[in-house]
Amino acid sequence: MLILDGKKVALEETEKLKHRVSLLKNKPKLGIIQVGNLSESNKYINNKINKANEIGIISEWIKYDKNISEKKLLSEINNIKNNFDGLIVQLPLPSHINKQLILNSIDLDKDIDGLSEKNMNNFYNDIQPNFCPATARAIFLLLESYKVNLNQNIMIIGESNLVGKPIKKLLSKFAKNIESRNKESGIAGSNLFDILVVAIGDPNFIKSKDVKQNSIIVDVGITITKNNEILGDVDFNDVKDKVFAISPVPGGVGPLTVICLLKNLIDKLESVL
Repeated sequence: MLILDGKKVALEETEKLKHRVSLLKNKPKLGIIQVGNLSESNKYINNKINKANEIGIISEWIKYDKNISEKKLLSEINNIKNNFDGLIVQLPLPSHINKQLILNSIDLDKDIDGLSEKNMNNFYNDIQPNFCPATARAIFLLLESYKVNLNQNIMIIGESNLVGKPIKKLLSKFAKNIESRNKESGIAGSNLFDILVVAIGDPNFIKSKDVKQNSIIVDVGITITKNNEILGDVDFNDVKDKVFAISPVPGGVGPLTVICLLKNLIDKLESVL
């Protein structure tokens, strides 16, 4: 069984990005907006800032109280947006704030997360400029790095705007056949597909019976249990002797998601040189 090692690929990509940043006239500036103080969000933001600093990107963590009003948050974003080359809104947001409204307030040329409606419309319709959502780009980069033949039968399990829909868009250009399902509609026939990409947020949901012999599995899901155990959507131990290759959790797609976020920022700056 081949492990699709995202940590290894991330180290290689980090060196490439350091070189690309060194060629820019000015250091890129990244702003990360957080509302509240969720511990998981803090962890993810720290990972982004540490990687940005390592590559040579100036980053700033902008924190707002969890009780900030939607109107005030929109005003704050408008006031700071010109200070940065790229802006990220760390999700989730408090329930009283309209997530999509806030994401849509990020200017298209700074929306390196690629989650505004305008960016998604451009992305799905191949209109420039657009940013590929980072997790989808990370999945593609992982498969590309291991030279996986994408001209096969592919199933995407999970149809979120963050992962499932954009990765289907990317892979559809290469796949022999591609289908997407969600947990609610059922995954019957998943064991007939050569490549499975699973992103549903349900730990150990995919078992050996659900995968094809010698298939390739990309596990995007990550759940932290009450015992602080980190689990993916695929039952790794149950499928490992049946599949040809699988991405681990942690250490698969995750490390490359941050890399691809920063790739989006650097791509943008190189395009305007």
